[in-house]
Amino acid sequence: MKGGTPEPDRPLRIAAIDVVPVRLPLREPFVIAYASYADVLSVLVRVRTEDGAEGWGEATPDPNVTGETWPSAAAMLRDDLAPALLGHDARDRFGTMSRLDAVVEGAPAAKAALDIALHDLVARSLAVPLWVLLGGCSKAALEISRVVSLGTPEAMADAARGHVADGFSTVKLKVGDATAPLLDAARVVAVRAAVGPEIGIKVDANQGWKASGTAVRAIQAMSESQPAYVEQPVAAWDLEGLADVRRQTGATIMVDEGCHGARDLLRVVALRAADLVNIKLMKTGGIGPALRLNAIAEAAGIGAQVGTMVESSIASAAGLHVAIALANVATVEMGGPLMLAEDIGELATGYHGNQVLLPDGVGLGVQPDISTVRRFATSWHEVRRD
Repeated sequence: MKGGTPEPDRPLRIAAIDVVPVRLPLREPFVIAYASYADVLSVLVRVRTEDGAEGWGEATPDPNVTGETWPSAAAMLRDDLAPALLGHDARDRFGTMSRLDAVVEGAPAAKAALDIALHDLVARSLAVPLWVLLGGCSKAALEISRVVSLGTPEAMADAARGHVADGFSTVKLKVGDATAPLLDAARVVAVRAAVGPEIGIKVDANQGWKASGTAVRAIQAMSESQPAYVEQPVAAWDLEGLADVRRQTGATIMVDEGCHGARDLLRVVALRAADLVNIKLMKTGGIGPALRLNAIAEAAGIGAQVGTMVESSIASAAGLHVAIALANVATVEMGGPLMLAEDIGELATGYHGNQVLLPDGVGLGVQPDISTVRRFATSWHEVRRD
């Protein structure tokens, strides 16, 4: 790239990768079935070429979902994954990323950071938004829902009422108390009474009910509240139990933690275990694997949602670009920028009530504020070719 003019035939040789762990504060604690979070722990990466082009990515690991901790993802990126990309042409983003599977098995969030950065870099080099690189725009706008953290029925009803007042037409309720599944049902009933019959309600148990029998009792008790779907009601490994819940309740079931990649989704299809799949870049290992996962879902008649681990503007923008490019994606939940007290990008300015507009600009359309990144960084490590 010379003078800012794209040169599609010129190699985008990777010369350096910055690995930057950051701690970003949330506006309020985020509480789900297995954990409570006061902030978002992410690892940012910046991939730079010999010509000075760059792309940004983000890893937001969760030991309960991706099998990675914040320190382990940073170390994996710094010591193993980033060095393996040096010298390769970023334009071959799928082939370049496939090399990492030979270096490390798993580590999906860490790999997602590099995959997102490569996509951002290539799209920037071509002077197009990422959704163009992914095949075009399948929908004019994206609609998001707001998440209500696990709490008392009264507190959840109040929070849901506030989100509706802010213009949201759908709320997602975090539940999953295996010791008191009927209390979870009471939470959903309370929210339905608070928001009325016209507002959509999604229910996410985050594996909390664990066993299919517990999940069936909870879902049956909340059925009159008409949730749009129930997400991951049983343990991630129990796809047979997930299928059993779907058969016994007749509810629309979404698989999330139980589906990380193509092998998992093929089992879901064979067992007829779910109607919907929640595709998260942190689970799949990035945009490339997410596209493959969606192709299987679409072929099997399973609808898709692009979800989030509660991410900054970088990974949130990546998810939004994927969602707008894929016709099979009906819903998105990229609400991280709204939940952060401070972000390293300006994606939140594109959220208007329940509508979100992708930012103008090439690549992700997000240019991180370096001063903010440095303020929230716990370290900054440059991996460079010798």
